[in-house]
Amino acid sequence: MQNQLPNPLQNQLHNRLHGVLEGIDRAIDWIAATRRHAPRLDMEAGRLGIRLRRCRTQARYLYNASHGETAIGFYGQSARGKLHLIAALAAGQDGALTTELGGKRLDVLSLIEPQSRTTGLALRFSRRRPAENSAYPVQLKLLGEADLGMIMVNIFMDGTGPDTAGRDLGDQALDDCLDRLLTHRQAEPVAGMSGDRVVELWDYVSRHDRRRQKQLEIRFWPLAVELAPYLSVEDRAELFSVLWQQRADLTVAYRHFAAILQHLDGASYVMAPLGVLVDDNALRADGILDNAMLARLYTAADPLIQVAPILNGGAATPVELSMAELAMLAVELLIPLDAPARASLGEPVDLIDFAGIGGSLERVTTPAIPQENAIGVAYPLAPALLRARRAYLPERYADRQDVNLLMVCTAATQRPEVAAAGKLLDYWVRSTQVENTRLGGRRKPGLIWALTRFDQRVVQGRNHDEAVQRYIGNPGDTWGTLLAMDPRGINSVVAYLAAEATRDAKLRRLNEQTHELQRELAENLLGGWHQAANEDPLQKQPIANTLLKALQARAGMHGELLGHLLPAREELRRLYLQTQPDRAGAAEPGHPGPDGGMEPFGLGVTLDLLSDPPTGGGQGLSAAGIAGAGHETNYARKARRYWINHLRGLPDNGPLLALLGISRPTMEILMTELITAAIRLDIAGSLDNILVDSGPPGLPADGKADRQAARVLAVLGDFVAWLGFTQVSEAQRPDSRINPGHKIFARLTPSSDNWGAANRLARLDAVPVNNTAFYVYDWLVGLNTLIRQNAGYAGGSEIGPAQRERLGAIIRLINPASN
Repeated sequence: MQNQLPNPLQNQLHNRLHGVLEGIDRAIDWIAATRRHAPRLDMEAGRLGIRLRRCRTQARYLYNASHGETAIGFYGQSARGKLHLIAALAAGQDGALTTELGGKRLDVLSLIEPQSRTTGLALRFSRRRPAENSAYPVQLKLLGEADLGMIMVNIFMDGTGPDTAGRDLGDQALDDCLDRLLTHRQAEPVAGMSGDRVVELWDYVSRHDRRRQKQLEIRFWPLAVELAPYLSVEDRAELFSVLWQQRADLTVAYRHFAAILQHLDGASYVMAPLGVLVDDNALRADGILDNAMLARLYTAADPLIQVAPILNGGAATPVELSMAELAMLAVELLIPLDAPARASLGEPVDLIDFAGIGGSLERVTTPAIPQENAIGVAYPLAPALLRARRAYLPERYADRQDVNLLMVCTAATQRPEVAAAGKLLDYWVRSTQVENTRLGGRRKPGLIWALTRFDQRVVQGRNHDEAVQRYIGNPGDTWGTLLAMDPRGINSVVAYLAAEATRDAKLRRLNEQTHELQRELAENLLGGWHQAANEDPLQKQPIANTLLKALQARAGMHGELLGHLLPAREELRRLYLQTQPDRAGAAEPGHPGPDGGMEPFGLGVTLDLLSDPPTGGGQGLSAAGIAGAGHETNYARKARRYWINHLRGLPDNGPLLALLGISRPTMEILMTELITAAIRLDIAGSLDNILVDSGPPGLPADGKADRQAARVLAVLGDFVAWLGFTQVSEAQRPDSRINPGHKIFARLTPSSDNWGAANRLARLDAVPVNNTAFYVYDWLVGLNTLIRQNAGYAGGSEIGPAQRERLGAIIRLINPASN
């Protein structure tokens, strides 16, 4: 394929992402050097470092995607429907879909006919041809070691196999495992797993196994991020076995395939002989496309082959492995197409075929694997591995921005498959489409249902995809539909894709994501640490206005907001029961219109909160702090750290943002102001004082945990409910807007207008008092005052001038618009 001409937007995007990557590297170094002299930064450094790693991975994927080809994905269980569309878009003038590999002309459809292809391997049809290599003409993309961990977790969560239910790894067993592995830490990193890839694994497990994350995110993940890169493959298998409850067969599988990746020098691509696809007569062979090949692992029926890893841009010395091992590790097969396509899309576009979740619409399932034959016992984990890899691949491509448009042909054939398909496609939309609704719908959706004559609703008269579509969102915003029932429909599909699947459209989408990434880094993660201590309170008013407008519009959901601002009691109990001292290198990021009468989630009250409000007296920063080294003092410190990191995680809670009707940047601002106020009002000192007395001697540990967790919730709940104004005399509080003549949170006095012979009855007002509205609007007025009082107490107030100047240079490198 000829090289495309340079694109100005592409060059600009490359430069910006290069600055982002370099800036993140410098920011991580800056945190390490500065946290020792900045207590608040030290408290948040663990979670901040994780967030920076996550952003670095995203920037790297965006950078790689900007270099890659524009691609259209085809997902679903109607294999015939997908191949019908692919053939219509990629077939030559004679209508045939052929490729030439190793000097042989092959009919692609005979290799990947729907009745045979159930391996879950992604197929990339491309006009790009790899470097000529007659001995190894087949290019394959491989899984990485972190991908193996995700696949094992997928199998475990599927609930099949032994020891998958009813047994949780206890805290003590987890601590013993980590303590043992800490002694195995090597001096230099071991190839195959970086800290950034561990964070990716963390994110994947958090999405699919939320039940256990509260335990793992406190005790396991922070240490794993630092430790895993320095462990051998064998020790990493033991470390990550925690994720699948130390199930032996999954641990052995992880260890085996990770060792093969080490044998391949961690190559992302290999060149393989033609024999992995066809035999000497160019007929389909028992190779990597054969769904039964993996079952031959560890048997004499599994032939040895040689592949050439692609290292440093060229083919390295061939390495030997088995066909079954390659069948498992290969994630994508490149099928180069030479003949000009009959249907022109205007630009070179790759077409990628993914298998769907569940069975095939054609009702052709994986052939039964014999338990035993003349050669040996079949590999029992093979079906689960292939099924888990098939389910995982679309998420992998979504994270890497490898697919620009996704065509769906029957997402679900049965009702039980609806939820899994809906979650997967929703994740693809959220990962790649940058909130199309926020952009006013000016861009057409990238998720398209393509209705062909092979679709389930046509063949069987059933349509489960409607439920999948409802799960994802509104038509036009998040997904669309195209008809491809006849030649006219195919022509419409071609015309649509020719207009949407362009390099410029792809670069614009990547550019939008880069803008959002720069904003996240410069404003949310790093900006607060750059603010000076002499900040003018008037500069805080625009922030307060933004928050008040957003929160007042959904004032009826205020209770949901307050509830989410507090950590769970059970997690505070668990935190107390941790008697182990902090592990070296481990952080503790606990993951976790204004018209009220017209707004359905309002309170029936319209009130202007944005005019010049009276200012209250500022609160001084108490000198009380965390002191001593006792267990209760240590718990106070841990509880404060856990709560602050809990607040930092709320902007990532998509369902909560949707419920409250506020944007992620707005939630980020709110959390920053609440954290600043909590530090300014010395919530840490309050926790330390109230937790000193752990109860009478002899009280059991569980009883102490309940007692101390309740006390922590009492302190935090008081702050969340009253924003610290209960500690201020009523005369010094700001005036209430909804209760004129009174201060906020003033006690409402009952009416004294009594009547009747016995004077026992009170005359009620014609309109009952809306106590909820009084409280919510007083809370919002208090928030406005609290934000203005936060001036000068931002995280940057404890940063020295030299370090602040250094951070400013980093922020400008990440986002030059911050100047």
